This record gives sequence, structure tokens and C-alpha cells, in this order.
Amino acid sequence: MPLRARLPGPGLAKIECPPLLQRRRVELVACSAGRLCALFDHADVLSEGSTRNEGGALVYYGSTSLLVALPPDTPRAGPLEQALDRAITLDPHLRLRALRVAQREAAARAGGPLGPLQAEIRCGLAPRASAAAIALTVDVTARVLVRTARPSRA
Repeated sequence: MPLRARLPGPGLAKIECPPLLQRRRVELVACSAGRLCALFDHADVLSEGSTRNEGGALVYYGSTSLLVALPPDTPRAGPLEQALDRAITLDPHLRLRALRVAQREAAARAGGPLGPLQAEIRCGLAPRASAAAIALTVDVTARVLVRTARPSRA
């Protein structure tokens, strides 16, 4: 094969012997489940969304925002606040909790049970809140499985 016809990038390389052991560092973070549940029970939840008819099926598009107030002893500045912000972003339990709240809100607005959800979750510390708080936004897309009577809005 001529040199000019080859694909760009490194070519094949011979290796004498693969290493016996490899080291990998992983950062795992988890909030206390009980305290997290209590915080989410008192969160401010704001949802908006509606269904659209697409190809003969109803599809729900919406967004749910949660503002979860943190305890008063939560750090508000410095490296501890940065560590907390990173921990919030990495914690899968917190993200799952937010997704469940968003799913419940979406099902209530869609007027029926939903199929598999597609969701995008953004989270972090709420910079403009008067007290320490976590801000989570969940954008949801899901197909409505069965249309039922819409709940009346009072």
C-alpha cells in the first residue's frame, strides 16, 4: 500500500508483554439516602409540558425544575462548596430521585401512563438562592401509552 493511501493516525505497534496489573482510580460519591429523601419531600417543584400528536401517537414534551433546600450547616463558600457541587453532579441516587419526580409530574400532565422516558438532567448548587439549595432541571420526552381523561385543573 503506498504511503499516501494509508489512513492518518498511528500504525500497528508491537508490544513485548502486556502489564500484569493496571491501576484505575474512580471517584464515587453518594448522599445519605434518608436525609436525601427528607430533602426531596420538601422540595419546590415546578413543571410544564404538554402532549403533541406525532405520527398517530401522543408524545409528551416537558420540563420539571426542582429546588431542594439544603440544611443550614451546608457550606456556602470555598473548597467545601466546590466539593459539594461536584458530589451533587456525580451522585446517581440524587439524579434518580429527580427523574422519578419528573416522571410523576409528566404522567400527571400527559393524562395517562407513559412509555419509556428520554430525559436530560442538569444539576448543581443554586447560585442565586437565598439559602443553600440544589437546583435540578429534568427535560422529559415520552410516548403516552393510553389516553385517559385529563385531570381537571382547579
